[in-house]
Amino acid sequence: MLTFVYRPLCTRLDIYKIFFLISIAVTATTPWDSYLIRRKIWTYPPSVIIGQTLFSIPVEETFFFVIQTYNTSLVYLFLSKPIFKPAYLVGTKGGDGRLLPKLKRHRALGQMLITSIIVTGIWLICKRGTGTYMGLILVWAGPFALLLWTLAYQFLQTLPYMNTLLPISLPTIYLWFVDTLALRRGTWAIESGTKLGMYLWPGLEVEEAVFFLATNALIVFGLVAFENAMAVVETFPSFFPELSDLPSPVQLIQGLMLDPAKYDNERIRGIEEAVIRLQKKSRSFYLASSVFSGRLRIDLILL
Repeated sequence: MLTFVYRPLCTRLDIYKIFFLISIAVTATTPWDSYLIRRKIWTYPPSVIIGQTLFSIPVEETFFFVIQTYNTSLVYLFLSKPIFKPAYLVGTKGGDGRLLPKLKRHRALGQMLITSIIVTGIWLICKRGTGTYMGLILVWAGPFALLLWTLAYQFLQTLPYMNTLLPISLPTIYLWFVDTLALRRGTWAIESGTKLGMYLWPGLEVEEAVFFLATNALIVFGLVAFENAMAVVETFPSFFPELSDLPSPVQLIQGLMLDPAKYDNERIRGIEEAVIRLQKKSRSFYLASSVFSGRLRIDLILL
């Protein structure tokens, strides 16, 4: 259904984003999931799976890595399509000179919070017993969240909640309900000696709730980081004169790593003013411009 709805708006760059995220999700999750299954932290009755495995992981579970990333990505892309991302870049001399230092302070607070979550996960693993599964979730997801928060802190703080919290919460709530049905039916089970025995609601163990929240957050964080990098690369041709339709991972990293002190603040200010003017005078043109992408959309809005 999501594919059908989003298809008229889909671009080659969107497909690139989705498959880029899927490849990372499968690569990052497979060793962790394989370890959990080999340690029998969670198990699958033989009667409910096809039987084919990849590194001890049932093929259905590997497919889930793909389909969850795909679905959550589509929700994000659909909700964020009208938003003009370069307008959310913040330089050292933006409209509010205090905004960048504020964002950096919040970045530091976020880094401390995520680090404390990782430390808590290590503590739970070292304790062994009932906190093991929760600890493994926190230790696996925490470093990825820390890296993405550190790199994409600007967009993660400045984009509207519709672009960040909503694409995390909608798929998470959906998967909570689906997982409740699966656990009640015995499609899979978490071993009693490795779980806390706490429930978000009857039938949904708190570890599963945290897992789906964490994975959807990582997917959206990854997409936001991708678009943060794309906004930098597209907005500042003086630093990135050559830009292909599908930028390489190296170019994306270079975009994220570019110091905001080097941003062209006049160009950012011009983009901000153009967007505000268009939203007030011709919102239809502003929304229609989302059909275009990259530097072409920037030129259309500035003109």
